[in-house]
Amino acid sequence: MLLKRTILTFLLIGLSLYVGLMWYCQDTISYYNFVNVIVFLTYAMVLLWSIGRGEGYYTYSRLAKCVFIYSLCAVCLYLDMSFHYTDDTFYWDFTDPYQYYLMDKRILDNDIPFSEMPAYITSFHSRWGFDDWGANFSQMFFLNFIPSRYFLFLIHIILGAIGAMMFFNICSKMMKTEHAYIASLSYSIASFTIFYYSSFRKESIMVFLIIFSYWLFYQYFPNKNKVFLVLAFFATLLLFFFRPAVSILMMVGYFSYFVANQWGSRKMLPLVVVVLVVLALSASVISNSAERYTAGGITENENYVDATPFSIAVSSIGVAIGPFPQLLFLDTIKASHLPLYGSGLLLKFLVFLYFWRGFIDCIKEKAAMAMPLYVFVVLEMMALAIMNDGLELRKAMPHIPMFYMATFWYISKYDENTETDTDKPLPYIIPHVKTNLLCILIACFVYLATFVWNSMR
Repeated sequence: MLLKRTILTFLLIGLSLYVGLMWYCQDTISYYNFVNVIVFLTYAMVLLWSIGRGEGYYTYSRLAKCVFIYSLCAVCLYLDMSFHYTDDTFYWDFTDPYQYYLMDKRILDNDIPFSEMPAYITSFHSRWGFDDWGANFSQMFFLNFIPSRYFLFLIHIILGAIGAMMFFNICSKMMKTEHAYIASLSYSIASFTIFYYSSFRKESIMVFLIIFSYWLFYQYFPNKNKVFLVLAFFATLLLFFFRPAVSILMMVGYFSYFVANQWGSRKMLPLVVVVLVVLALSASVISNSAERYTAGGITENENYVDATPFSIAVSSIGVAIGPFPQLLFLDTIKASHLPLYGSGLLLKFLVFLYFWRGFIDCIKEKAAMAMPLYVFVVLEMMALAIMNDGLELRKAMPHIPMFYMATFWYISKYDENTETDTDKPLPYIIPHVKTNLLCILIACFVYLATFVWNSMR
């Protein structure tokens, strides 16, 4: 079965890379790398343990319990690493999340009089922008119940468990129950997902809203209840307070279902007209969102990377098959947060060919149920490539859940249609047999090209 072989290959390749890198970089072996390896091993073993357990095993309650317990333990490990450096939980991100927290605490502690709130919010908007309101005010809402940062950690984990169940529900409408369960689990306890639970970044709440919006949209299908379409539309509008362009791309993805479903019928023209009208009305929003980045990708230090043909090409490759994982902490003085993404991104990287093969099949077969996922992911990838931000995980987070759904849709379809490898011609087998080797070769090429380019600058 392709599903089991994929996870097993992930375990073997990941273990080889971790052991090899730790042997090569013996001077940097530390508690942080030890925790990183533990997170990788437990992640892979939980996925392997969950495969082939029988239909009765794959339930919403078991998934929610597994995600909650695993996330809670992993977040505690990440927070412990943070305390090792600064005796604080904000080590992984002292930028926007820390400022959100301080402002919310001031408001809730009545340090800011109510009469001054409009001016303070205006000042906040001028500093961070409209697309940061969602993170700030959602955090303030939760702190209103228990004003503790640890309560916020717990809320993020609970929302992650709820999101996992909605993820499972969406996937179960398109694939086998086992594949739907593993798809949800593989995203919900991935290392990069856990990192966002422990860093207070806005992407955690934003991704929950994205999954919630898609869940509402897919509830329309069983009984064609248009109420769910309306609810999905309004839920998607909430994303304007996080990342406006994402909500527009999601709506285009929704429309793609109806386009695929009505392909060749008289209803096709009105649907295309509606899509064009939506894009026209939202052109200014898209332009404003892109304007900051089209001159070059912005880094964490607010420095711009020149938008040269080479950098755009690397960004395009990066967004199509990455972001690329960094597996170990290589600096014993200051730890980067990048290795905390490593194990999760490694699995995503090893299955990228399955995604693109599924995209081709989806277009050929006009698979209406999977179309909203593929259209949204591909459009967001194109936007990130144009903005030269293809290598930054934070920008890619909105489409990663849909990437997992679409990828496992193809894996499920493959397993349903293939009894043995010899049943299919060679071109069909290539994405299965040679995926991992090809992925590694592409990664080596991109890493080498990036190193050479940085050396020449």
